[in-house]
Amino acid sequence: MFAGIGGLIIQLIIAGIIGGIFVWLAGKALGAPKATYWHGILIVISAIILSDIIGYFLSGLGWIRTIIEIIVILLLIKHFFAVGWVKAIVIAILAAVIAVIVTFVLALIGLAFAATALKGLIPGL
Repeated sequence: MFAGIGGLIIQLIIAGIIGGIFVWLAGKALGAPKATYWHGILIVISAIILSDIIGYFLSGLGWIRTIIEIIVILLLIKHFFAVGWVKAIVIAILAAVIAVIVTFVLALIGLAFAATALKGLIPGL
C-alpha cells in the first residue's frame, strides 16, 4: 500500500514540475499578473487530484464529467494567475501547444541521437 501512495506522490511531483513549466510559460507569455512557476506547479497538481476525484464520483457521465474537469482546470488557472475566463482559456490552450511543441522537439532530438548511434553500428547508413 505504501508503495502505491509513494508512487502516486512521486508521479504528482514529477507531473507538477514538468507540467508547471508549460502552464507558467503560457501565463507569463500572456501577462498573467500572478504567473509564477510555483503557481504553475500548484495548478497542475491540483488539477490532477481534482480530476481524479471528479472521475471517481462522476465515472459514468462521460462528456459531462469532461466538461466539469475542464471548468475546474480553468477555475484553478483563474484563481492562481488572477485572470479572467478568456485569458484562462487561452493560457490553457497555449500551455497545451507549448507541451506538444516541446515533446515534438525532444522526440526529434531523440531520433537524431538514435540515428547517430545506429550509423556506427549499421554499415551503409
